[in-house]
Amino acid sequence: MNAFAALERVETAGVETLFCGHTHQPYIRELSGGSIQVKVQARGMKTPREETMTLPMRRIVNAGSVGEPRHGNTKATYVVLDPISGDINIREVDYDVAKTCQAILDAGLPDVFAWRLRHGFEYAERAEDASHVCER
Repeated sequence: MNAFAALERVETAGVETLFCGHTHQPYIRELSGGSIQVKVQARGMKTPREETMTLPMRRIVNAGSVGEPRHGNTKATYVVLDPISGDINIREVDYDVAKTCQAILDAGLPDVFAWRLRHGFEYAERAEDASHVCER
């Protein structure tokens, strides 16, 4: 997501910090010094009116994933917010990845689901050698 789209989402939500998920990739993105220039031309105006809005610092925080991480690390991630200081920290936790992968295989799910959990990648293409995933 580019910075403009990120800033637009935070502003649309009407918050200083927007917590989100879905990508399974933990991050804290700070958007500071953001300004937007717009040209507005209303009916009857010969030339458009230009406006610049300077926006305060905003943050987007993605907690990552408690399962099926996609950032090259198999640890589960979560976020801790200190409501007094406003500090946000991403924390990592070990869990039994091998046991979880075996449960995936025992359930009859595709092998690639266990592979990507074991390696922390969404796509096999990111692995140095993904040939074993493509063999069926």
